[in-house]
Amino acid sequence: MQAYRKSLPPLDTLVFFEAAMRHLNFTEAADELFVTQAAVSKRIRQLEDWLGVDLFERSGRRLQPTEAGAYLAEKTGMTLDYLTQALRALKVPERPVVRIASVTALAAFWLQPKLKDFALSEEACLFNLATADDLGDLLKPEHDLVILHGDGRFPGWHSELLFQEALTPVGAPEIIEFLRSGGDRKQASLLNYPRLAPNWIDWAGWIQRTGRTDLKDWPVHMCASYNQSVGRALKGQGIALGALPLLREEISSGRLVPLDGATLKTGMGYFIAWPNNRPLGMDAERLKTALLSGD
Repeated sequence: MQAYRKSLPPLDTLVFFEAAMRHLNFTEAADELFVTQAAVSKRIRQLEDWLGVDLFERSGRRLQPTEAGAYLAEKTGMTLDYLTQALRALKVPERPVVRIASVTALAAFWLQPKLKDFALSEEACLFNLATADDLGDLLKPEHDLVILHGDGRFPGWHSELLFQEALTPVGAPEIIEFLRSGGDRKQASLLNYPRLAPNWIDWAGWIQRTGRTDLKDWPVHMCASYNQSVGRALKGQGIALGALPLLREEISSGRLVPLDGATLKTGMGYFIAWPNNRPLGMDAERLKTALLSGD
């Protein structure tokens, strides 16, 4: 075991010494440390007595470090900087950052605009957004708020519904007009995506549950993600399954147009959840309220 109490001088003497070395003046060091000049002088003398060497040559108003003082100053500055960084990493800030996590699709099309509005409001606070689609990555205990897709049952978490999910085929205006005017459907692929969770519904599930067998023979183009399928639909490269109201802005602006109005209510929804084993902080509570009050 390290006997630090016996091998180290009083640690406050090193803080006083470091300030004195930077200023080379006891009075200026005292002003920085909010103590008297006599207190700085006393601590430096205490450190010198403990070491058995002089750290400064005291001549005139400015101090001159001795060889021992210059050596110790370099080591002390590095040590205090290292200790400060370690403590800063552990210390809980006076206003902790609200940690919010979200499924990627909701973050891209609904959440980030809401967070921008919140950040510009009088209720603003610091927050950190993480995105994932794996339930285990989302339901980490360090997250304060989580936006989830599901049925609202998340063990260990309280949840409140943001909105129910409904899926409808959407495409760019020109491709929808092309299809409505009798264009060859082979020119319009169904933009599909990997089902990363059992409760996700892709084109095969949508066709089965709606009975839209007329779409069964359409060509299918696989995308890397749901977000990419929507991105390609916006570029006129096919028909995507539009999740409502995630795409409300794109549809209301006319950038995406429903194919024919056929909509499937999946029975799932998007929920905001928070841990049930600890109370929410005031900032997290304000952010939760702001998201729940949005349309």
